[in-house]
Amino acid sequence: MFQKVESKKDFKTFKKTWGKVCRKQKWHNDPYSPDGIKYNLKQSHSSIFPFKNRETIFGTIEFIPYSPGNNYSSVEGPNRYSFSTLPAIQENQGRVWEIDKLCLASEYQRKGYFESFFRVFDDHINTYQPKFYIALMEKKFYRMMRIMFGLAIEGKKEFSGHNNSLIAVIFDVEKLMDDRKKVDALKKLAKT
Repeated sequence: MFQKVESKKDFKTFKKTWGKVCRKQKWHNDPYSPDGIKYNLKQSHSSIFPFKNRETIFGTIEFIPYSPGNNYSSVEGPNRYSFSTLPAIQENQGRVWEIDKLCLASEYQRKGYFESFFRVFDDHINTYQPKFYIALMEKKFYRMMRIMFGLAIEGKKEFSGHNNSLIAVIFDVEKLMDDRKKVDALKKLAKT
């Protein structure tokens, strides 16, 4: 399950979850884009007492409308990839979104929760109809996304950091959506 971040309480939970992952990974916590569309991945825990039901937030993702000069961009700028030089990005700038603050809490990794991201992508794709997503992704996360989304995801360049490697990624949403067999399999997987 997921929830779109729409309230101050949701945003506080988003910041707490993302901040925890940043501290653990020793990542710089970039500012939060005011026009970003944020999601929390959540798991509901029910109780025999209706007022005791609670949710655990175990992941986050933010989509930011792409603009090369955006001060909140985590993908374009010095020491990053120049997505703005790619003809496909230039031609479709109004339909390009950055993926940022994408994480899955360590206690939920390798336990079948990764597929939850497809539900979020499905919601964002159907609502905003992007042509491309662009991102800097941790290398192992990129590999998992490549397995999940196939040839629609292309690594452009690898950057080595002090404690991990990042891959500049372009995700052709329309290429994925044209592969009905893959989309149907992902939707089925995300429902389990």
